[in-house]
Amino acid sequence: MSAPAPDAPLIALRTYAEDPFWNDTDGMQFWLWRRQAGKSFTAANKALRRMMEVPGLSSFFVSASVALGTEFVRKESEVWTKVLSEMKRRAASIGQELHTYATDKGRVLEFDHTDLDALSEIFEAQKLETRIYHDNTTYSRSRVIAPNPETAVGWTGDIWLDEVGRMPQFKEVLEAVLPFMSSSPQFRLLGITTPPPEDDHYSWELFAPAAGQEFTANPRGNYYISQAGYKVHRCDAWDAHAAGISLFDDITRKPLTPEEHRAKAYDKTAWDRNFALKFIMGGQAAVSLNDINRAMSGPLCGTALDITERLVAIPS
Repeated sequence: MSAPAPDAPLIALRTYAEDPFWNDTDGMQFWLWRRQAGKSFTAANKALRRMMEVPGLSSFFVSASVALGTEFVRKESEVWTKVLSEMKRRAASIGQELHTYATDKGRVLEFDHTDLDALSEIFEAQKLETRIYHDNTTYSRSRVIAPNPETAVGWTGDIWLDEVGRMPQFKEVLEAVLPFMSSSPQFRLLGITTPPPEDDHYSWELFAPAAGQEFTANPRGNYYISQAGYKVHRCDAWDAHAAGISLFDDITRKPLTPEEHRAKAYDKTAWDRNFALKFIMGGQAAVSLNDINRAMSGPLCGTALDITERLVAIPS
């Protein structure tokens, strides 16, 4: 008689997210992932897992703004919604019932765990804090804190830095939180981003690969050592495509390959940064798109500038 098939995991991870999710060996970790690859969702899952495994652990989410940081709270709510729904299904399969409750001003109320908005409101009502109780007095928690060094100082636990390439004071914030890592070997620091729009941003120094380094599409992503000596997990548009994650046409909404999606992109420099994960010197364009468009519609005379993939004539 064959053994019963094991239950599927409560949360299904994308192929390229599996190794970074389970990696608790590296104290400081960096993810360089293309836009909309599931960075925040995977990080929220990982934070919840670690809070479940380590009683009393605090996790602090620091994003480019507090408003962006609240996305972590909603992702946690999304995770809990999926987990509770699956737990309810499994309980029903053996003739049991699952009930979910929340406290509100001392009152214990049952609520619909499938209502993501309601669950998000419960989390946000606790001042952007989520708690997991291990017993009546011991709990792990996650908090969203402002992305500036003044508010970052004083917290101790896991640190989750999101969209660091757009964090104005990233260098100062990192200086404020790095001492956390020296206080306990169990703490982890995770920095997540796409390449920054400006080449003088501090994240450029930490994340940029060696000049000329090339990567082969891999559904599990690729690891490399940055110029600063840090281990980085990389997932660009081709890695995600190899893992079955499509890009979609802006108008028709049909799935596209990375090559097709880039060909249709109006701003190819932005595409190369956000999806190809290229660190582009010069950051912001030296000539605005409006000026370029005016030049292209005018008489073909003057000086030609090589911008991305086309020659643009600037009227004299």
